[in-house]
Amino acid sequence: MTTIIGIQGDGFCLVTADSRISEMEGDKGLISQFFSLKESNSKLAVNGRYILGAAGDLRAINILHHAFQPPAAPPTLRGKKLDHFVTVKFIPALRECFETQGYAIPDKDEKKHIAEHASTIIMAVNGMIYIIDSDYSWISDSSGLFAIGTGSQFALGAMHALMPKTKLNLHTARKMALKAIATAARFDPYTGAPYQTITQEVDKPATPRPKK
Repeated sequence: MTTIIGIQGDGFCLVTADSRISEMEGDKGLISQFFSLKESNSKLAVNGRYILGAAGDLRAINILHHAFQPPAAPPTLRGKKLDHFVTVKFIPALRECFETQGYAIPDKDEKKHIAEHASTIIMAVNGMIYIIDSDYSWISDSSGLFAIGTGSQFALGAMHALMPKTKLNLHTARKMALKAIATAARFDPYTGAPYQTITQEVDKPATPRPKK
């Protein structure tokens, strides 16, 4: 239960996540307890040139922090070449890691189930954001605004309302992301503070910021 926001601008991107984990009571769908993740095992991880985040199972977050070794992404990759790299290098490595760690839906008779897990991944590399679904397909939205998790609709609506008419810069994007994720937390009981933001500028390493 999560809200993770991504904003992609000209030469930069950022990802902001909440830190609430909800424990559900049996099959009733009732929340029995809230947890707040510590920063060392937060919903976001920096790994080389990548920012990685997961909405869904806590197991996916654990793996991204402690087990996944993504392929090295050349900093000069852009556009279709970067899309190709994500498709043929990054995603197969992610799938192999998940399956090695036992994090995959068991095979079923139907072929459509052969590649599947139970989370949604947000990934940023070289200033570009990708959303990777449970079937390992990816999408990169032309609006530059992304959100995943239970509070995603609230966050996306807030970001579109807050988008400035002038050119978006990193400072404004940070403020916009914090307002949007606070809006999601206001209406989604599965989203809560503190919030962590990691920024990434083209040709620079990712930069985590203190939680707020």
